[in-house]
Order: sequence, then C-alpha cells, then structure tokens
Amino acid sequence: MDKEGLITNLKSAKVSIALIASAMIVTFTGPSLGQSNETSSYWFQQGMALYEQDRFSESLDAYEKALELNPTDSEAWNNRGIDLGLLGRYDEALESFERAVALNESYAEAWYNMGVIYDYKGDYYTAVQAYKKATQINPSYQKALVRRNIDTDIVMGPSLSCSCSDQLMLV
Repeated sequence: MDKEGLITNLKSAKVSIALIASAMIVTFTGPSLGQSNETSSYWFQQGMALYEQDRFSESLDAYEKALELNPTDSEAWNNRGIDLGLLGRYDEALESFERAVALNESYAEAWYNMGVIYDYKGDYYTAVQAYKKATQINPSYQKALVRRNIDTDIVMGPSLSCSCSDQLMLV
C-alpha cells in the first residue's frame, strides 16, 4: 500500500471510529436526554427556579407536573402549598401542606407553612397548633417559635388576666 492509500485508510478509520462513538453516545444518552423533562426531579427544579423569579403560577404548574410523576414527594407538596398561599388560594394551600405532613410527619417546614396560612385565614388557635408541632419537631426553629408566641398572645389576649402559671399550656 502506498503512502496516499495509507492516509486514506487512516482517515476512513478515524471517521468510522467517530461515527461509532457518536452512535454509542446517542444510544446511551439519547433516551435520558429526551426524557429529562419527564422526571419529577426536573419539574421540581423548574418549580424552584420559577419561584425564585416570582413566577408563582408557572412554579405551581411545574410542581403539579412533578406530583403527577411522583405523588409521594412531600417537598413538592410543600412547595405547591407555598405557591398556592402566595396566590391567595389558602384552602388549597392547606390541603397541600396536609399532604406533605401526611407523607412526612416530621416535616417541620410544612407544619410551619400550615401555621402561616392559618394566620392569613385568622384562625390563630389552629396556627398555634401547627407552629407548636413544628417546634416539637425542631425546637430551635426560630420563625415558628416567634409566630407561635405572637399567635398565643392573640389567642390569650382576652384572658390575659388569668392566674395561670404558664399560659402556653392552655394553647
């Protein structure tokens, strides 16, 4: 074989190797790349990104898609509830937080968020109960402690003259 024929064979071999490598890449990564927007994790991340941009309706849509694919994701239920609350859909938000804590009873943030919605609805007694649960799970959860104390003052306001040693025990 002459030098020119050898160069042509080497070029053909390089092209063949490149084609085989490309085919392998498409074979092994193609399906996962094509399905990346079909995973609950993808939609969850989309929801977080949209939330950070204050695009709450779109964020809500993304969390709902994540939950269609994984209805046992307590974080997605919690984040869905946050978006619903921000959109003023309080009853639906509470349903989401209730789903989150049903899936994960020790989810202090979901209990806290539930308390916030009860506050918005003016149901301070129930808010105190949610904050109480959050602080039982995480005793150093400062936001929950503060809100629990504020709401306890609201609930106890009419009876502040009672001679109880610990008014928090009443709530």
